[in-house]
Amino acid sequence: VQLEDRNEGMHQLGDPQEEMGKLPGSKTDFPAGMVLSEEEKLKISKDLVDLQIETNKMKERYETENFELKNMLQALESRVQELELRSARVTGERDSLRERLRALESSRQQLAEEFIILKSNYLALGKELDQEVREAAELIPGLIPRVHPRDPSSTSH
Repeated sequence: VQLEDRNEGMHQLGDPQEEMGKLPGSKTDFPAGMVLSEEEKLKISKDLVDLQIETNKMKERYETENFELKNMLQALESRVQELELRSARVTGERDSLRERLRALESSRQQLAEEFIILKSNYLALGKELDQEVREAAELIPGLIPRVHPRDPSSTSH
């Protein structure tokens, strides 16, 4: 019974949608362009939210790529420092080897000069020896008495 009384009371008040239409500033009082404008505002709001979501995704991708690039840059800088240290070490070794090569070349040059001197001395001594042998050969016949079998002085008994 109470529900019926409420329903009757509500019917006496009228249709809520009709009542809304009677209120000033209600949707039905706006011109058609204003209603579309409200729909466009909702569409624009939706587009702005979609754009903001896409912008946030792009920003997140940018930050991720930026982070990865910074890490890559740090890795490359470390590699460059490592290569510079290695280059310095290799340069030092190269300079040391060049100095050693210069010393060896100088030593080789000295040995070559000494060899030439020794060889020329050897050849000179060989010539001197040959000369002395010839001279000795020439002197030997004069030092040894000639033995004649008929010469009684050559035999000693």
